[in-house]
Amino acid sequence: MDCRQVTFSPEKSRERTHKALQVFPRKLLMRVLAFALHLLGANRKEVAALVEMPEESVKTLLRVVLRDGFSALRDRRLSATPPIAVAPPSPTQIIVSHGHEGWIVEFGTQGETLNIPATHRIQARTVVLSLLNAGALTLSQSASVLGICDAHCRELARKLASHDVADALVDKREGQKQDFRVGPEQKAELIQQLAARAITGHDTSSEVLAEQVNEQTEAGVSARTIRWHIRHLGLSDIRQSLPQLVETLKKTPTDRG
Repeated sequence: MDCRQVTFSPEKSRERTHKALQVFPRKLLMRVLAFALHLLGANRKEVAALVEMPEESVKTLLRVVLRDGFSALRDRRLSATPPIAVAPPSPTQIIVSHGHEGWIVEFGTQGETLNIPATHRIQARTVVLSLLNAGALTLSQSASVLGICDAHCRELARKLASHDVADALVDKREGQKQDFRVGPEQKAELIQQLAARAITGHDTSSEVLAEQVNEQTEAGVSARTIRWHIRHLGLSDIRQSLPQLVETLKKTPTDRG
């Protein structure tokens, strides 16, 4: 191979050598270059000077490479050293337990815990089923700590994977229970109290409305239940719109001829 017509750039050489040293050990790279220069016809003494190796070392390198192949380019002293086995980090173990006070989620060995009160059943299901879907807990572990069977646990986890918490885990029967406590009489009284108080400018807070509904119908509904029914009956904006409607109707002639 005649390289006399090839133009070599010292600047490019430095740049490319620097880049190669990011990947190859320096000694290995110099051995490769020494063998390549030898193949291109360079004088052995000049090769030794270029790769900064003793001439005798270059001579030995060339002899061994031509006998054993490219494996001889490696430093055999390094290959004699057995590799150090690096153990992979142990996965963080997550433990969930359930007691009288609620659920405890323990993360790893550093003492990090998440405490979920016993009354927060939906939160507990959300956390445990999310860990199940992430592969951090098994199906049997999740079902056991939630107090449900494996099949039910699997179904809830499937729902949570494709729906939000409100759609997947909240018992839709809660709304039916609230409807059962608040019958037609209570709903009629709620609408009447809300309308009358909105028109006259009286307090229309859920606490006051609950007190009035309970007093008039001998019920036991809470302010929270009142807010729920105001929202689901579409009465949330009536406090502002009803007084304006009444004033408009006062200025409008009656429909009777």
